[in-house]
Amino acid sequence: MRELSEKLAGISATGSEEELAEARGLIAKLRNMNLRWNVPELSNFIKARQRELFFRT
Repeated sequence: MRELSEKLAGISATGSEEELAEARGLIAKLRNMNLRWNVPELSNFIKARQRELFFRT
């Protein structure tokens, strides 16, 4: 989970479409993993990264 989180943290909101697609995949993997482990910090991190990457105004 740590490795995937670090990879996700390294993706910029101004990244290419390929990078943003990778971010979506990483978010999905991390979310599925967290269904089992239920780590609140990971959940918060995922939500924050989604806002930063995909909900730009």
